[in-house]
Amino acid sequence: MSQNDQLRIQYMGNTPSSNVPIMSLIIISTIINILLYKILPSSLSPFLKSHIISTIHAFISVVSVVNFFFKYEINFKQINRILGGGISGTGDEIMVYSVCYSTGYLIYDLFLMFIHKSVRNNSAIIHHIVILISILLGLYSKVGHSCHFYYLAEELSTIPLNLKTIYRNQPRLHHIFSLLFVASFFLSRLFYGSIIFFYAFRAAPQFLKMAWNFHDITSFLIAFIQAVLCVLTRLLNIYWALLILKKIFSKNLSEKKKKSS
Repeated sequence: MSQNDQLRIQYMGNTPSSNVPIMSLIIISTIINILLYKILPSSLSPFLKSHIISTIHAFISVVSVVNFFFKYEINFKQINRILGGGISGTGDEIMVYSVCYSTGYLIYDLFLMFIHKSVRNNSAIIHHIVILISILLGLYSKVGHSCHFYYLAEELSTIPLNLKTIYRNQPRLHHIFSLLFVASFFLSRLFYGSIIFFYAFRAAPQFLKMAWNFHDITSFLIAFIQAVLCVLTRLLNIYWALLILKKIFSKNLSEKKKKSS
């Protein structure tokens, strides 16, 4: 390995490996998600089917990140392991498989939203497109790849969100999953997500400096794009959080009015 390669690894890492068939894994994941959708009973609406597949994806994503936390040593302060692609031999090399699976799911879900109006959601479309661009840039350039894997744990809130929709005709279950959704949303997408965001942006100046000094303009520009996209996803989560709070306060207010009348 040349000295230049060693210097580049200090901020970029050395995973995903060029031997990993990234595009093939994404295509396989997309096909699997489509097949799962087709396998579900035709009596179910596209809306319900999409929520079931989404729940499966969310569960697998969360389990993969939690398993990683328990199995491997985490170091958010190491630039190449939070803003780079990770370091081979630390467990970071397995991140690519979970990220490729999620990429395939996002492609399938976008395809489904464009076909079925009942599944379509403008904020979800924007979210999917932003995440897809960010993930694909990370997979092929290594920039932000590790960060993208850690963010998969934010899918925790998706599980009760989908379940409260699936069981919307069963008041008790719907209420339980609604409460779980609110709790998990603020825990995963605001609290946990903010921790990852903090460490990523804490490392960003040093990453950009090292890339610039190394005359790695491509990685410098991709890192800047990734930062903008990351901020957009944070703002989208804050927007969703405000909608949740608005709905909660509106519901409480209407209940108080009913009691007073």
